[in-house]
Amino acid sequence: MSKLESVYDRSPIWLQHLMVSLSGYQRNRNRYGKVYRDERAFLAGFDRWPLDRQLAYQRETLLAFIRHAYDNSPFYRELYQDVDLGAIHGVEDLHKLPIVNKEMLRVNADRVLALPKRSLDEWHTGGTTGKSLVVYNSRADMMKRMAMLDHFKARVGFEHLKMRRATFNGKHIVPPGQTKKVFWRYNAACKQMIYSSFFLTEDNMGHYVDSLNHFKPQAIDGFFTSMLDLAGYIERHGRKLTFTPVAIFPTSETLTPAGREQLERVFGCKVYDQYASSEGAPFVTECSAQQLHMELASGVFEHFEEGTGEVLVTSFTTSGTPLIRYRIGDAMRFQKGSCPCGMQSPLVAEIHGRRLEFLYTAEGAKINAGNVANLFKNMPNALIRAQLRQTTMDEVTALLEVDKALYKPEYDELLRQEFLHKFGAGTRLNIQHVEEIPREGSGKFRMIVNQVGAE
Repeated sequence: MSKLESVYDRSPIWLQHLMVSLSGYQRNRNRYGKVYRDERAFLAGFDRWPLDRQLAYQRETLLAFIRHAYDNSPFYRELYQDVDLGAIHGVEDLHKLPIVNKEMLRVNADRVLALPKRSLDEWHTGGTTGKSLVVYNSRADMMKRMAMLDHFKARVGFEHLKMRRATFNGKHIVPPGQTKKVFWRYNAACKQMIYSSFFLTEDNMGHYVDSLNHFKPQAIDGFFTSMLDLAGYIERHGRKLTFTPVAIFPTSETLTPAGREQLERVFGCKVYDQYASSEGAPFVTECSAQQLHMELASGVFEHFEEGTGEVLVTSFTTSGTPLIRYRIGDAMRFQKGSCPCGMQSPLVAEIHGRRLEFLYTAEGAKINAGNVANLFKNMPNALIRAQLRQTTMDEVTALLEVDKALYKPEYDELLRQEFLHKFGAGTRLNIQHVEEIPREGSGKFRMIVNQVGAE
C-alpha cells in the first residue's frame, strides 16, 4: 500500500471526496490537452469521409506505424529482420508479419519500446489470463484514446466533462472496515460520481439507488454486471428512479441481449457497447442504431484462425509499446452490409472473450471478472499466469505461475493488499505457487473457476 493510499484510508469521507477530485484534475491534464481537442475535431470530420478515403487513411497510418516500430524498437527490428517491409502495402499484407503475444511482450518489455522510456507513462493490464503486463505509451496516445472514447459517446448525445456521469468500477475508494453506508466518491474534475462495485449486496443496494436519485447522472458507465445487479434490485423492490440518463455505456465484460434489455427497461434509455483494452487495442463502438462498427482511425482487426473468430490487433495509439498483429485473446464475428446510421465503417456482429465470470466476497457481493483481473494490474512483469478458484464463500485460492528469476516474495503481499481492498477482511486468500496451471479440456485457460454451490 502506498503512503498516499494509507493517508486516504485514514481520512474522513469529505476529505476523500476532495482527494478523488484532486486526483481527477491531475489526470485531466494528461488526458484532455491540445492533442485531445485536435483529435476530437479530426474524428468528427473522419465520420463524414467516404469509406475509400477512410481506408486510405488507415493504410497510410498502418505503414507509418510499422516503420516507426522497425526504426525505433530493437524487438521489432529483430522480429522483422527476415521480412521485406517494402512488400507490405496495406492491411491485406499483414499476414507476412510475425504474430506477437503477451508473453513476448512481457519477456521483452524494455526491448519492445519504440520511444524513450522516460517520456512515457505506464499502462497496466491484468488481462483475462491473469498475466501481469506493463506497456508504455505517450501522453499523446492517451489523449487520442480518450478522444475516441468521448467521440463515441458524443455521437449518441453524451458530452464528457460537460454532463454528469455515474461510474461503477473497481477503483479503491472505500477503505477496508468503513462502517458508513457511503460507497461512492465524487470526482468534480469530470462531473463523475464513482460507485464501488465491491459492496453491491442486497443490504447495500438501496443506498446506491438513493445516491443515484440524488445525483441524477446523465450517463451511467462501468462494469456491466454491477449495473445489472443494481437493475435487478430496482425491479425486485419496485424502486422508483427520479432521473433518466441519456445513455448507458458498459465496459470490460460481454454485454448479453437479456442484460441490455433489462438495463434499458429499468433506466429508460439505450445501452451502447464498446470494445478496447487496457493494453491499448483499437476501438469497436456502437452507433446510434446500436450496431458495432470498427473505428478505422484507431487501428486494424484481423481474424487469426478460420472458424475460431480470434482476432489480432494493430493499434495506432501504442507508439511506446507498439502492438502489431498482437494476439489479444478475444474473438469477433465480422459482418457484411451497411448500417442505417449512415457510417460506412465495417461492421462487427459479435464480440467474444470477455467472460461473464465472478467470485464472491464472504458477504455475498459479486467481484466480476474485470475487478478480479485488476488484482494483478500492479504486479511486476514476473507473473506468467494466474487462476482464482473458489469453492466456499469465505475463501479464494490463487494459483500462480511465476517467473522464478524475477518473482520476489513481497509480490505475494502486494497481491494480498489488492485482494483485501476488493474482497474485504472477511474473505481469506490462499496463495499457491505452481509449476503449471491446468487448462480446460478444450485447451482454453480460465482465470476464474467459481464452484460455490456447484454439485
